[in-house]
Amino acid sequence: MKNDILTRQNKPDALQRLAAQRELYSAAKGIFAWQALLTVILPVVLACFAIAFESWAPYIAWYGFIIFAIDLLAIDPQIKKLKTKAAKIQEMFDCGVLQLSYSELKTVSEITVETVLRYYKAHEKIATNIEKIKDWYPSAISEVGLPIARIICQRSSCWWDKKLREEYCQRIKYIIMGIFVLILSGCFFAKTETVHLILILSALVPFFQFAIKQYNDNIDMNCRLQQLSNYIEQVWRDILNGTVADPELKSESRRIQDGIYDNRTLSPLIFDFFYKKSRTDNELTMNEAAQKLVDEYNEAIANRNQ
Repeated sequence: MKNDILTRQNKPDALQRLAAQRELYSAAKGIFAWQALLTVILPVVLACFAIAFESWAPYIAWYGFIIFAIDLLAIDPQIKKLKTKAAKIQEMFDCGVLQLSYSELKTVSEITVETVLRYYKAHEKIATNIEKIKDWYPSAISEVGLPIARIICQRSSCWWDKKLREEYCQRIKYIIMGIFVLILSGCFFAKTETVHLILILSALVPFFQFAIKQYNDNIDMNCRLQQLSNYIEQVWRDILNGTVADPELKSESRRIQDGIYDNRTLSPLIFDFFYKKSRTDNELTMNEAAQKLVDEYNEAIANRNQ
């Protein structure tokens, strides 16, 4: 074994950090689920009622505006707070496992041991939770030195997130279009008057705000992930060409880690059921890709030594 990342990632302190960030993301997703219920499901259901019972339309429109305000002022900030704390704990995990120093621009000092242990203990109440987070990074990285292994791990993290969001964006787009067509079709067949149509659409303001924001945020995140991926690919080409030394690679890894951290704090949440649905296939692909990168690197070293 040419580096100890695989050992470090399963040490108690690393698993505690990983479990803690998982628990925080779970808490954020719990609020996210309520947000989806209040801003997507209920407005759509109420809009359907308003089509059938026009007298409901004014009250449902008021619901739409009230929930819109509550979402912006209370729900969204709470999700952001939990998500940022989770990203900071995951930054601590990565820096510990990949042996990177903390960035002066990324504040994680307010995350105490007590904070980590609090969320870790909540997460470990289900015994299988800890087993699921072991062996976080692909096993192939044990075949290369630490500077190279870091880049492969960071590339894997970036690819995983990008792949997941590409699929998620497509689902969101189809849902927005489907519900919009459904409501307009219902209004058309019910011969809804213009005034009531406006009230019904007003009730759907939280839905459109939530769905369009989700879609745009994931599209923006994919753009940022693509830029980061392009940068990692350039670093990887420099590694294969032998134009970057190990000390420089540590600085490059820190720069890449800054991008990963920023993306985590800004990235919109994805429901767990969608994550679990594609996890197995994505994990296999990630491991295969990591092995190919290791083989590619070893081949490049062999060619340079000939």
